[in-house]
Amino acid sequence: MKLDFDNLLKASRPYEYIVDNIGKEFMREDLLNALAANHSLLNAETMDDCVRGNVFSRQELVDIGIDPRFIDMLGSKPINVLPDVGSIDRIGNGTTEVYFWGIPQSGKTCALGSILAAARSATIVKSTKVLPCQGLLYQILLSQIFDLTQEYCILPGRTLVDANFAISTIIEDWERHKYPVTLIDMAGELFCAMLWKETGQTHQLTDNHERALAEFEKILVNQQSSNPKYHFFIIEYSEEVKQYKGIYQDFYLEHGLRYLEQHGVLRNANDGLFILVTKTDLMDANVPAGMSRDTYLINYLNRRYPNFLNLLRNYCQDLGICGGKSPEPIPFGIGEVCFQQYCKMNIEPAKWVIDMIINPPKAKKKWWR
Repeated sequence: MKLDFDNLLKASRPYEYIVDNIGKEFMREDLLNALAANHSLLNAETMDDCVRGNVFSRQELVDIGIDPRFIDMLGSKPINVLPDVGSIDRIGNGTTEVYFWGIPQSGKTCALGSILAAARSATIVKSTKVLPCQGLLYQILLSQIFDLTQEYCILPGRTLVDANFAISTIIEDWERHKYPVTLIDMAGELFCAMLWKETGQTHQLTDNHERALAEFEKILVNQQSSNPKYHFFIIEYSEEVKQYKGIYQDFYLEHGLRYLEQHGVLRNANDGLFILVTKTDLMDANVPAGMSRDTYLINYLNRRYPNFLNLLRNYCQDLGICGGKSPEPIPFGIGEVCFQQYCKMNIEPAKWVIDMIINPPKAKKKWWR
């Protein structure tokens, strides 16, 4: 008997599915082996139920390589709740705008939290000052979650449909050069709204979706500033088969990209356009011997996200973006994630992103075929 991952992961009540089917559809050893391979196979609530229900013991989880600290965290709930309202009126001049785009649950907000933590760490840069801005409370709450005085954290939940946040900062490097940077987290549901607009499914748009689209057009189309702009497209590694509202990630990215181009956003993207692939710690076991991680990641994206990559490649060539080449994917992670909700933080990948933002010549070397 073999564990049916699809049925388990699709179950509305995973713990009940496990209790009902263990010893019938699969054995305990199957589940433990699956958890040994992927510590985030099941979420924290399900894992807590499994330990309390004696499906497996704490020691068995330790024996398959799960950090005891994560097991001790079971039952812990997020303390910090991110703001449920976020509306950007305008982006002022004199700053570099850095946009983060991705579908819901792609890891976009966590990536931003890690980048902010790296900026505050006084390692890659001398200092980072956050200015009074629309996203100030959002930044404060993210900073409390990704608190580098604590080695472990509980990850935040998803942001709401029409919640967009702009965090204005002054980053100072070790040579005392100052860089005004505004980090902008655009709601993941925007890509849903863009796809529905593209495909004529406007009946699916809620009032919140309409507000999110209107805000996008206000800050990036109607009142577009002359500031340098970087666009980071967030792709979640290993989730190419996961559907959000019945549609795969590749199609959301493709139609979101087309919507951005049709509204003139990409024509001003020569300053920087990047692909940030989150959760790449999961790919190491899949990289063939003798192949570099970078080559594997490029091949993976071409194979799993052909619609998005081909469209992006065409836009880069036609519009002269990125020197006419596609942006090289950036492997990214926030640390060791366990049970989908707990994290042992690692800001090293985030430092590299900050370095690219404040060093445009270095960033522009990151183009590929």
